[in-house]
Amino acid sequence: MDEERRAIVGARLKKADGKIAAADADLVAARYDDAASRAYYAMFHATRALLAARGLTARSHSGLAALFAEHFVRSGDLDVQFGRWLGQGRRTREIGDYDDFLEIEPAEATQAVSRARQFLNEARRWLAANGWT
Repeated sequence: MDEERRAIVGARLKKADGKIAAADADLVAARYDDAASRAYYAMFHATRALLAARGLTARSHSGLAALFAEHFVRSGDLDVQFGRWLGQGRRTREIGDYDDFLEIEPAEATQAVSRARQFLNEARRWLAANGWT
C-alpha cells in the first residue's frame, strides 16, 4: 500500500463522515430532500474510498456503481444489499435534488440516512480488515 493511496482513502472517508453528519442535521431540521442527498453522497464517498483501495477510479456516478458491483459485490467482499442501497440512494437523491413536484418523505429520508450509516460502517469494516485504516 502506498502512502498516497492511503491518504486518498482517508480523505474520502473523512468526506463521507461529513456528509453523514450533514444528513443527520438535515433530518433534525426536517430538510428531507437534503438529508437524502447527503446520505447518498456519504455512500458515494465511502465507495470512492473503497475503489481507491483497489487502485480504481470512476468517472461518473453510474461508473462508480458499476465498479463497486464488479469489484466488491460480485467478488463477495460486500453483500449485494449495499449495491442495491447505493443505486436506491442515487435515485432518491435525484428525486430530491431535481424533481419539481416530488419531495422525499420523512420516513424515506430517515431510511436513506440509516442505510448510508450502515454502508459507511461496512466500508470502514472492509477497509480495516484489509489494512487500510
